[in-house]
Amino acid sequence: MNKTTEHNSKAWDKKVEEGVRYTKTAPRETIEKAKKGEWSIGVTADRQVPREWFPKSMKGVSVLCLASGGGQQGPILAATGAAVTVFDLSERQLQQDQRVADEEGLDL
Repeated sequence: MNKTTEHNSKAWDKKVEEGVRYTKTAPRETIEKAKKGEWSIGVTADRQVPREWFPKSMKGVSVLCLASGGGQQGPILAATGAAVTVFDLSERQLQQDQRVADEEGLDL
């Protein structure tokens, strides 16, 4: 890891420890709704990704989530039936995703 990458990784790990908004996991009810087809994901503080950007059915769709650990987007998409891979420089952010996946029985 170069210095910039290492700094970024440590900074996000610290944000998880501090409980910053983007590090909080999706609530169980959000995951349950996603399993039923009622879902949305956001990539900014106030905007959701338009649903028309996604296929009608996410079952079996391969999704690569880049820099999106934290227990939100990846688990929500996995709950829709997508085959999700998450890449994030922060080990703590990835742990957030894995925790939700384990608790909700998701393949992530």
